[in-house]
Amino acid sequence: MEQKQINLSSLTESFEKLAENNWTLSQEVFAPEFCKQLAHECQKLYSEGQLNKASIGPSGNKITAAEVRGDYTLWLDGDTSPIQKQFLDCLETIREELNRFFFLGLKRVESHFAFYPPESGYDKHIDNPRGASHRKITFVLYLNESWQKEHGGELSLYNPERPEELLARVEPRLGHLIFFRSDLFPHQVEKSFTPRLSLTGWFRDDAL
Repeated sequence: MEQKQINLSSLTESFEKLAENNWTLSQEVFAPEFCKQLAHECQKLYSEGQLNKASIGPSGNKITAAEVRGDYTLWLDGDTSPIQKQFLDCLETIREELNRFFFLGLKRVESHFAFYPPESGYDKHIDNPRGASHRKITFVLYLNESWQKEHGGELSLYNPERPEELLARVEPRLGHLIFFRSDLFPHQVEKSFTPRLSLTGWFRDDAL
């Protein structure tokens, strides 16, 4: 079932670019209708109050700081809804393909919905600073059906060797999927002026 939602040819092309540049952006890995269903799921969960204010800081010492990170999140659990389980099944397919392509030994994936209300963003950070955690590959799948330039909310990706140098600014359009090495790239979510939806996560090399 999940492979019907994934274009494996486009996924392989993404991995080739990931191998060359340590990051990659694709618009064709996930089926557009599937992305719309995921967007509607995120909107429904937020409207029902099931997303929680995101926190920052090391495990065991988490705090909320809206001026640094303004999104609301919900970690995916395959038991909660069919669409979430279907997406997690897709991520397992991608994990297997990453291991086949890169021999990374990735053992699991974690993922959450992220909903940024207007006027919110996420300051520059690295997902795995100094290689201190088991997060190896970051992904973000954007779920914004009618994104316009004036809406903001782009992902700014910076040069690992010169952290003030902007490498790319990724528009959060429906179906855009970015992969990058979790230990390398400083990145930030620019302030959004309209609700901004995505699925974010990490492929990890540790077991539960």
